[in-house]
Amino acid sequence: MTATSKPGFSVSDGGFAPISDSFTDFNSALPSSGQAGTFGGGSLSQVLYLTEPGDTNAISLDDIHQGQLGDCFLLSPIGELAMQDPSFIQNMIQNNGNGTETVTLYLDRSGRIPLPGDTNLVAHQVTINNTFSSSSVNNAGQDVVGNQQEIWPQVLEKAVATLEGGYNAIANGGNPAEAMEELTGLAAYAFNPTSLSASLLSAFSAAHDMITFDTSSNSGLGYNLVSDHAYMFEKVVGSGSSASVQLANPWGVDQPSLIPVSQFAKNFVEIDVGRT
Repeated sequence: MTATSKPGFSVSDGGFAPISDSFTDFNSALPSSGQAGTFGGGSLSQVLYLTEPGDTNAISLDDIHQGQLGDCFLLSPIGELAMQDPSFIQNMIQNNGNGTETVTLYLDRSGRIPLPGDTNLVAHQVTINNTFSSSSVNNAGQDVVGNQQEIWPQVLEKAVATLEGGYNAIANGGNPAEAMEELTGLAAYAFNPTSLSASLLSAFSAAHDMITFDTSSNSGLGYNLVSDHAYMFEKVVGSGSSASVQLANPWGVDQPSLIPVSQFAKNFVEIDVGRT
């Protein structure tokens, strides 16, 4: 699919060339406007983590505001990881103290992006610096307290982009289950929406699993859902035949209303579940 200013989800199951173990970032390809920390003419100091007003943790679902890249397939798993196990994110990112971070990500044993259900993944270290695309997550100056901007979402997004060859590699959709495995090194699976009950979703959530919901390409979806888009799972509301789910939009705005479990088949093509 074609990415827009409110980009979406499309499945991509492979076709990636092998990637070497040594990764350098691609700042020479960035426009000068991609300098993070400069918004509205003012300069911001970059920090990995900030606890913003209203947040109970420095790493929060509220820290994610998708930019103009079509990478909801990546940002939704990142948001789920922030919600289910924020310490995992802290352990992924090593602050090198010189304006760079080294991020641990995972590929399969052939050096390719893992497919859903892959196991025995191999860790790869990706070092990036803190210059980000003007289209990246939080590009409108979100997550600012005083003169500081929190950048852990930008760091993870850029590290994955670097691993895959550049921002363009993640700009036009992908598979959330693959992104989950690339982030954690643990298996993730894609489910038919009709195969998951409210009780099973609650069990996954209680186990701190990542869960994303992927909408169909049909227009006119209900519940304020956008087509071809990946959403983050927050919780089950109610039980039995009246059970619904609360999802979150990686845009940070236009949140969906409660969606009855009985309406999954009409609105979603896939539900992805990954371990943390």
